[in-house]
Amino acid sequence: MKKLLLVTAAFAAAVAVFVVLTIQPRRLMLAATSDGTIPGVIHIHTNRSDGLSAPDDIAAAAARAGLKFIVFTDHGDATRRPDPPAYRSGVLCLDGVEISTTGGHYIALDMPPAPYPLGGEPRDVVEDVHRLGGFGVVAHPDSPKLELRWREWAAPFDAIEILNPDSSWRAWAQQSGWRPKLKLFEALVDYPFRPAETIAGLLHEALDLPMRMAALTQRRRLVSLAGADAHAKLALPNADPGDSRFALPLPGYESAFRVLSTHVRLERALSGNAADDGGVVLRAIRAGHLYIAIDGLATPPSLELTASNASGTAAGGDELAAGSPVTLRVRTNAPRPFTTSIWDGVKLVSGEHHEQEFSVTLADTPAVYWVGIRSTGRTPELTWARSNPIYVRGLAPVTRPFTRPPVRTNQPMFDGTSAAEWRVEQDSTSVAAVELAPVFGGPELRFRYGLSGQITPPPFAALVFDTPGGIAPNDRLAFTIRAERPMRMSVQLRAPREGGEAERWQRSVYISPTSEERIVYFDEVSPIGATQTLKSALNLVRSILFVVDPVNTRRESSGRIWIKRAALQR
Repeated sequence: MKKLLLVTAAFAAAVAVFVVLTIQPRRLMLAATSDGTIPGVIHIHTNRSDGLSAPDDIAAAAARAGLKFIVFTDHGDATRRPDPPAYRSGVLCLDGVEISTTGGHYIALDMPPAPYPLGGEPRDVVEDVHRLGGFGVVAHPDSPKLELRWREWAAPFDAIEILNPDSSWRAWAQQSGWRPKLKLFEALVDYPFRPAETIAGLLHEALDLPMRMAALTQRRRLVSLAGADAHAKLALPNADPGDSRFALPLPGYESAFRVLSTHVRLERALSGNAADDGGVVLRAIRAGHLYIAIDGLATPPSLELTASNASGTAAGGDELAAGSPVTLRVRTNAPRPFTTSIWDGVKLVSGEHHEQEFSVTLADTPAVYWVGIRSTGRTPELTWARSNPIYVRGLAPVTRPFTRPPVRTNQPMFDGTSAAEWRVEQDSTSVAAVELAPVFGGPELRFRYGLSGQITPPPFAALVFDTPGGIAPNDRLAFTIRAERPMRMSVQLRAPREGGEAERWQRSVYISPTSEERIVYFDEVSPIGATQTLKSALNLVRSILFVVDPVNTRRESSGRIWIKRAALQR
């Protein structure tokens, strides 16, 4: 027993020495100064998906951390009706959803339930969220895990997470060598003693995001956010948090809430009416009236940025007309060693400011100004606080919009008299049928489907038009279509492959209850699974399929689709 006590004491002493040598410095406690914002945290998972705790328990943790609002973003397909705004433990709780796409994850806020499951390609999910009136946020865009990393930069998303702790620890885990692994081990040992500082010590800043954001903000507005990605579960590096039986119950919600925050500038003070206050907070987020801060370095933060010229005055997230010199005014409570800089995109225009209040007058030309405050003298040195941009815009340049060549030839696939060239395919558990349906204005193809509840393999039903001679030299498929209810389906090109499974490329389309023309351009299709070429070899395509499957249609559901006209064109 004595020997055991000695060993235990020696081990405890070794741990204490290790912690003293490796622990992150205690975060700086700053004088609280009101900048007209309220603190909150976005991107939180509850036990409704892969988080640890219920909303009430999470809100209580948020209250202890001093937050005024939080945003739940449980994983889903957006068909669940979001919970209405509610005050829990004095914290305004808002409900969104994190949608998985084939090119990363997308958060939808301020959106009614979708009439069909949202999923598939990111460009289509972004389009659906916009159609439904939602506000879309690219989650963990730089994640080392391919399934989580954003890969559709041409899509018109509304906002982007420029900081996400989940991406940061995965980046450490992915690095080769023993030093990154030691860093994670140090964090695991140090976490119980200074949890917020330890998590902040793992944060990293993506190298490519500033360039991407600068290019995007030259053309349009883009809101920058910090996402906590809080689960209160830590899984293995190659698993989503919560997916592993070996997940650890850390970092806890309260600890995560003390690491970073989003500070929103409201049009009025919160009233205590959850519905009204929810709208106020969401409008501010949509407008980019906010800044983000790493509280694990120093707290509470304060940052004000305004710009003025002859045309008026603007704050972060707002737009100002170019044409006269712009005066930027910055006020912050950053401690003396920290360094405040003003940027135009990725170009530094005024740096090395250590004073807490200053102004700078700049040129009268268009620019995208934002303020970043570096934690100079701290380890690690990070951007402690970052504003959203002020957009100084000139007259929009006259540009010729991209247009497709006009249609020169039209090869009908349905002439309104016969359905003989059309057939159906389905898995063994689902049903499908096609017939000529008499409709006012002329006969239409009617495709009926019923998906089963089978999980694996996924059920499907398809309307098929065979093209034994290929579809070249056509460059598009045009069709007029409607459905019983709003839905999305996949238009696929299929080419047989000798000695293997046929290759397919697809482009999904939205279908409304009103007949509308849709055009699928063949240079916009994407491969499904492994294909020998990125784009389809049109001369090898032997079938065109209109596919209904669980990507955008509920299992155990049925419906009807009508096609009035369909043609290959070039």
